[in-house]
Amino acid sequence: MPQSNDFFVLEPSLPQPSEEPTPPEQKPPQKRRVWHWGLLGTILLFAIPFGIQKANSEPQVKVDKGDLGQTSAKGASLETPLGKPGPLRASSWSFDYDVMLKYAKLYDELHPFIYGLKGRRHNTGELVSSWGHTQKLKRVAALREKNPKLKIIPTIFRWENPGEKIQEAIGMDGRTDIRDKHIGIILKEVETYGYDGIDIDYEGMGCEKKEKFEEFIVKLANEIHLRKKILSVAVHPKTPTEYEEAEFKKCKGLKEKIKIDFRETWRGPLTHDYAFLAKHADMVKVMAYELHPRKYRNPGPGPQAPNVWLEEIIEYAQDKIPPSKLYMAIPTYGYDWGLNCSTRIKSVYYHDVLRIKAGKHTLKQPTNIDNILSSIKGAKSWRNLTKFRKIHKDKIYEDPSLWYSSNGCARVAFFMDKTAFADKMALLQKYHLAGFSFWQLTKDNDPEIQEYLGTLARAE
Repeated sequence: MPQSNDFFVLEPSLPQPSEEPTPPEQKPPQKRRVWHWGLLGTILLFAIPFGIQKANSEPQVKVDKGDLGQTSAKGASLETPLGKPGPLRASSWSFDYDVMLKYAKLYDELHPFIYGLKGRRHNTGELVSSWGHTQKLKRVAALREKNPKLKIIPTIFRWENPGEKIQEAIGMDGRTDIRDKHIGIILKEVETYGYDGIDIDYEGMGCEKKEKFEEFIVKLANEIHLRKKILSVAVHPKTPTEYEEAEFKKCKGLKEKIKIDFRETWRGPLTHDYAFLAKHADMVKVMAYELHPRKYRNPGPGPQAPNVWLEEIIEYAQDKIPPSKLYMAIPTYGYDWGLNCSTRIKSVYYHDVLRIKAGKHTLKQPTNIDNILSSIKGAKSWRNLTKFRKIHKDKIYEDPSLWYSSNGCARVAFFMDKTAFADKMALLQKYHLAGFSFWQLTKDNDPEIQEYLGTLARAE
């Protein structure tokens, strides 16, 4: 059975095996979102579905083959590396222990998504965990038995928002004592449970925290490496600007200005200096998803991680992060938008794809939105997409899409399948990156993708 989503407090002195974990102070936020576990938004986006819905009648399917064989008109700015495509390492984040255990043999690294920061607007340095002491011991042992070569590198996560801060844990407000306590507790967790390392996923920080975050990473890396363990850091995606010369941004509280040679200048990416972090971390995992987030505002409907965007991310990262450390984090989900109505935007996992395919629909793969808007009768009424037509001009996505109607509303659902995933893996291999990470491994991922992982060329 999947475990409770409650996080247990980790006191400086770890509980003995016979002790019960203390009650949770907070519930873990979802990755890259400010909602809590109990809120409907989290359930809609990340909850594991209860079953696969099937239609009683035979589906009416129209598969469009017109775009097959075309390639993207964008993303060709990188030079093709010499030599054969490189092998990849497979990794994933996951909340679900049962699924991790089931697929452990397919992965080189797993990041159990189990840790968070204790405290909300202020940090104590302590951690909270969704697994208790005995669970950690048993589950790490079981995962290793399933795959002796598997690296188990749990994640500590916080998405900064008005109610939950990344503050004293990285030494803000002069609290280097709490920062050092935080590092000590992390190290004790790694040593106590025999982890292969730790994954730091501190997101959404304001620019004023850049230098303190870097000081924290340096100190943590030194201690982790003394113990011959691995430090992984998750970072926001960045793409290069079109300007030849970089700009520099002054941020209150920093000694140095921030070099701006990337487009994404909101608070999160400003704190993640790729080159600096790559000097100290063993793995840098770029969270390459949410290009088209779940909203009707700009940029509207579209795929979450098309190759045209991944290639721009690689272009920015390739001279800052050694390929041997660089991972692309790939989504296993998509979204489903209303085109001519403002109904709820839905998350799309495997069971959702089966449900939509069981009815009347049109499948497009590759997806050329510009051509679709030009050729489909009634497309001019799709106000939630037509106003963003320029975004998709001259782009062809390897990602599949389902075009259908529900309760009088025209809809489009983008999703991930084996074909699209294989195209993304070919791109990563082409540039000899270290590997990929899934966000996230659940029981509702496309089983053909898991089967494909067994055939993927892998690094030793």
